[in-house]
Amino acid sequence: MHSAATKSGPRFGSTELAAAAIYRALAIAVFSALLLIPARPAQSQTLKVNADYEISGAGYKKVNTSDGTGALPHEVKLPTDATSMTFAIVGGSKIKGHCTAPCISISSGWYSDADGVGTHLNTNISADESISGIQGPYLGFVTGVFESGPPTGDAPPTLDFNTIGTNFSSLSPLIQQLFFIGDGLTGDGSGGVQIFEVPSGAKSLYLGISDACGGTGLPSCYADNFGDFIVSYAISTASGSPEVNKFTPTSGKVGAKVRIWGYNLLIATAVTFNGTPAKFTVESTLIDAVVPPGATTGPIEVTTPNGLAQSEDVFTVKP
Repeated sequence: MHSAATKSGPRFGSTELAAAAIYRALAIAVFSALLLIPARPAQSQTLKVNADYEISGAGYKKVNTSDGTGALPHEVKLPTDATSMTFAIVGGSKIKGHCTAPCISISSGWYSDADGVGTHLNTNISADESISGIQGPYLGFVTGVFESGPPTGDAPPTLDFNTIGTNFSSLSPLIQQLFFIGDGLTGDGSGGVQIFEVPSGAKSLYLGISDACGGTGLPSCYADNFGDFIVSYAISTASGSPEVNKFTPTSGKVGAKVRIWGYNLLIATAVTFNGTPAKFTVESTLIDAVVPPGATTGPIEVTTPNGLAQSEDVFTVKP
């Protein structure tokens, strides 16, 4: 029979033990709180929207068109405190001989801009499973849908943009309700920036194209679509605190233009390159800044009335 080993070391009194217990409890509480802090999703701030992205398939594991055509749209994950979004078309594939702006071909040869202008068909798409239908004066426009997870339950009411119009200043769609985005402006390629309110509980946004054979009925007829739009987006959050998520290019000479994306940046009052003030303009979804004379390699900072945001990455100034 072996006797228990006697452990050597310092002996603690009741006061020290109580203090240690409190310390452990605080450490556990802090660690648990950190686990509950919502992580900010990495944002590219731009997204390619192909002409065959079936928006009614958003959140599903496979396309649900009546004829099996189309591809699933990509997901934009939203921060938990997202309040609103703005959008702009910043690029795309050009169809030679038919348009000078980014455009897609839809329905065997009708050429559509982001607002759908050019297709000569109206949209009257039916609800499909848990995602609503949508109606509008054109076909093939950039369309969005907010979701809180995999689509489930009854589809929300269909929005009719023949009645609502496409020149609204703001819009508050429901979760799983398709809504018109177009080029993100009140006019076709011009006008004021439209604001899209993020519904409570939304975790994701999907961007795609609305299409159906002849413009009417269940989603279908994506097989003859081609081309794409490059959509830029900006997210505002409840905190209002600015954050710089991305800038491009990551290096350049004095005088080069740099595009900056992030959260809550569209009320910027100053932009600096490693402390050197820069000239800049605020677009509907991003900041265009010019590398200033005297700039040196370092982070980019954006100042707004709600604070200052510094990029994690550095901008390299070339000689």
